Amino acid sequence: MNYNLDLTKETLPNGLQVLLVHKPDYQRSLFLLGAKVGGFDIDQNVDGTLVHHKSGLAHYLEHQMFYLDGEDVSELFAGLQCSTNAYTSYTETAFYFSTTADVKKPLKLLFDFVENLDVTNKTIEKEKGIILSEYDMYQQSPEQRLFKETLISLYKNHPMKVDVLGSKKDIQNMRMEDLKYFYELNYDPSKLCLVGITGKDTDEIMEWIKDCQKDIESKCDKEISRVFKEEPMEVNRKEFVDTMDISQPFVCVGFKMKPCSNVMESIEKDFAVNMWLDSLMGPLNPKFQEWLDQRIFTQFVGAEADFTTDHSYVLFYAQTTNPEAFIELVKEQVKKKTILNEDYQSLRAQAIANNLRGLNHFDGLANDLLRSHFENFDYMDSLNRIQKMSLDKVLSNLDDLDFSNVCVTKILPNDSI
Repeated sequence: MNYNLDLTKETLPNGLQVLLVHKPDYQRSLFLLGAKVGGFDIDQNVDGTLVHHKSGLAHYLEHQMFYLDGEDVSELFAGLQCSTNAYTSYTETAFYFSTTADVKKPLKLLFDFVENLDVTNKTIEKEKGIILSEYDMYQQSPEQRLFKETLISLYKNHPMKVDVLGSKKDIQNMRMEDLKYFYELNYDPSKLCLVGITGKDTDEIMEWIKDCQKDIESKCDKEISRVFKEEPMEVNRKEFVDTMDISQPFVCVGFKMKPCSNVMESIEKDFAVNMWLDSLMGPLNPKFQEWLDQRIFTQFVGAEADFTTDHSYVLFYAQTTNPEAFIELVKEQVKKKTILNEDYQSLRAQAIANNLRGLNHFDGLANDLLRSHFENFDYMDSLNRIQKMSLDKVLSNLDDLDFSNVCVTKILPNDSI
């Protein structure tokens, strides 16, 4: 299938990677500037030396970077008829703006505030209160607590067990020198990638970007890589139970899986396993309504898988009046690693349609292109691999799943214990 993505790539003299997508007849433009640094970057190898950072540092720094010459960058973007935002995931941090107006002034502003750190002790302390409030808000959400505690149960050493926000202690003890050193290591132009999606002339924009960056030099010549400690296949803890002020219990059954050997294997396995889970825990399954009627779970129910080269897992979760019944249901279902041909055809068609629609969803496309660049795989190749994946290939990806490493998380009403 030809996805017709008009993509231009170039590496500038200072090492900045630029990916521009031309979308003719579109008035909107979106530009995203990202760094390959996120919640996983607690331990880094810096020229052969192990450096340990505070947890949540990437997220804290993301918040702090919205200042330039003492002004709030969001307000500066608004004055240029742009909306702006940022995010920090486990693997990357990105800053972006969207506009239907001219892109050059906001693009210059994007470069200026990302490539120049402007922090003070006053802004650090102000942001500390905001992030601690965000941390407490997540702690009070039963769904968030459910997933957070499940990941802690699954992983003993992997940073997946640590929230992207970091620990409360590390947030409270964040210092100026922590932020500056982390920034110097991870925000050099040579470590950044700009993704632009626009209806405007991308050749003209590329030349403007080159001119804008010609005096910005790379200052970091260090080899820096993310470090993962050795992780056992066994789960960290088999069961975790806590209580909250809720009316019905929440439960999650987590299975720790073997990481994939390469990126393309992870893309294919992730697609295959999630396809199977969609056929199992949704309306395509004729028993799904029966389980609802039996009150084994409420409308809050689902399953998801995440397969990568450094971690992999499968989760089943629900709100239920009968946690034990849901746990037994999950354990029975994972024994049946198969998918009907009609379900495969339906979900495959849905996935292809989603891929096509996604090419016109600027935010999602920019994020996908950034991730594919940082993980060093061809985005178009990944779409075509999914489009070409046969039922036999899906089933072969299911065959080698090992569901022996399992943990259970329960969040119960306060009066349950």
